Parts: sequence; structure tokens; C-alpha cells
Amino acid sequence: MKNLKKLLKLVPLLAVAYGSSAQALEFKFNYNPNMDARALKGFQEAAKLWSNVLKDDVTVELNIGFSTLGTGILGSTGSTRVTSSYSDFREAMVLDASTATDRKAVAGLKDGPALKVVMNGTNVNPAGVGSGTPFLDDNGNANNTTIRMTMANARALGLWYAEGGGYSDASITFSDAWNWDFNRMDGIASNAFDFIGVAAHEIGHALGFVSGVDTLDLNRSGNFSDALFTYISPTDVFRCSDLSRAMGGDLDFSADNRTKYFSLDNCKTTLTTFSTGRTYGDRQQASHWKDNRDIGIMDPTGAYGEYMDITALDFMMFDTIGWNFVPEPGSMALLGFGAVGLAAARRRRAKQA
Repeated sequence: MKNLKKLLKLVPLLAVAYGSSAQALEFKFNYNPNMDARALKGFQEAAKLWSNVLKDDVTVELNIGFSTLGTGILGSTGSTRVTSSYSDFREAMVLDASTATDRKAVAGLKDGPALKVVMNGTNVNPAGVGSGTPFLDDNGNANNTTIRMTMANARALGLWYAEGGGYSDASITFSDAWNWDFNRMDGIASNAFDFIGVAAHEIGHALGFVSGVDTLDLNRSGNFSDALFTYISPTDVFRCSDLSRAMGGDLDFSADNRTKYFSLDNCKTTLTTFSTGRTYGDRQQASHWKDNRDIGIMDPTGAYGEYMDITALDFMMFDTIGWNFVPEPGSMALLGFGAVGLAAARRRRAKQA
């Protein structure tokens, strides 16, 4: 189990399993027995949004709760990550491919053991130590050959088989500082946030919508070797830019404010855009879609009164990174991956049920 990196100390108290069938994704929740019953039901309803459409025979174990979070944060997810060689990841993607999206994604994956990565920062940047100027990293170091993913994503791809053993897939915490609407049947109250929608967003992170660019964004100016940035995630494999395509890179892993696209064919065709980083990018974590574009549930912010939808682009990404759908719809320590979550937006057009 040397590849297992547990990012949070997990303390399960009570547990409840929830899923749609034995042939579909199931969820097991660990929670404090004093948790508000409305919140527990909200998590169950959010899980159902995913288990109704994901048919992988996987049980995802989540610790859930309420506590004080950072200013402006609605919810936060810290997930357990595992690593794979790029070669094994590519083989698993090939074996898992069952849809037109899968087949197009696999066709666009580079053969061979290493990726050509456009990145910036590091102490080997030709433009200078820590420079923000992107460069093509194709030296075959560990960061070129390693994929880091959530444990749930790895099990969906058949790259990680163990369940239980004291490890949970993620811990999801909601802030107790906000007014929540737990019932979406009549829309979302104008003075409240959509609890089920936010929970579905955080579960999406646990299922694999994460980006290692967030780690580079925290460490770009440090004196770190490129080889230490072994944080390329499955979503990052499909993250590109006009520059990365022009430079001959397989993906754009840079922490800066240039536009980064979701593409299945290395930016020959672009589908939508990603956020680019809190420090050097657009001030939103790279583990999200671009903000205020109404792209999907994995947008980085939510607003009062907003009904949060899982969209076709959300489903396409999860299909791309290995989930199967019901046919409907160094010497110095790096700052860690950190938790990813949803922030509160002051103003946004409210969505209706």
C-alpha cells in the first residue's frame, strides 16, 4: 500500500450505506450521531444523483459533517489519493472504454510511458527559477510518468481494489455559518444555499474531479524540481491550451491565468474551460470548471437561491476519467494537494428546478 496517501485523519462514528442497486455505485456515510437529520438526508439525496447514473460496482466511503471553514467557503472535500504509472492508467482507460466519449478520449491519449507536460515555475525552468514562463517538460521524470487520482476514481478504473481497511475515500465538511435549503422540490430559497447541490459538488471531487495544478499553484515560486510535481490527475490529462498544443505538449499543467480547455483531442476541439488557480490564476481552484459560465455542478462557486444542476459536461468529464454511465443521460516538502470545495458567490443568476 505504498502508493496510498491519506490526506486527512478520518474518524468514523456512525455509518449508513446508500445506493440505487448492487450493480451501481454505492455510498457509505460515516457521520456524527448528532448530525442534523436534514443534512444526512441531503447527503443521501446528493449521492442518489450520482448513483442513479453511475453503474460502476464501487462503494465510496465518505466521512461527512459540519464545522467552521474558511471565509466564504460553503463546503470542502479532502480525498484519499493513490498513484499509478501513466502506462497503467492508459491501459485501464482503454479497457474501460465503452462509450463514444471514452473511445475519443482514449484515441487522444499518448502512447508510451511519459507525457510531455507544459508547466511553469520549478528550479529547472529555462526562463529562471520559479519563473511564470511556461516551458515544455519532456525529460521523462516522475512527474511525466505518474498519474495521481482519488481512490474512488482508481477503483472505477480497476487500478485500486481494496475497500475499507480503515481508509475512507474522502471527508466532506459543510460550513455551519450559512443558511441551507435542504428541500429542492420547491426551488431554492432566495436567502439560502442548495444543500443537495453543494453536497453533489463535493461528492464530485471525491469521485475524481481534481487537479494537481492546485499544488503547482501553491509552490510555483519555490525551489522545487519538476520531478516533485507528481500530481497530474485524470482530469489534467485532458487539460490543454493553445500554447501547449503549439509547443507539442500533451497537456497544460501551468499555474497562470491563460485559458485552459477541456478537450478529448489535445485542443484540436475544445469543449469548455477550467478554472486556473487561486494564487497565479483566476482566483479559483483549478479543480473546477471556469466560474460564472454555468458549465455544471463542478463550477467553483454557488449563490443564494441557486439550484445547482449536474450537466451534460459534468457527465462527460466523469465518463472521460473512467466512470461508466447508465445509458441515459525531494529535499523540501511541497505544500499539500489541499482540500477542494465550493465557495460562496455574492451574485449569480438563480437556476430554477
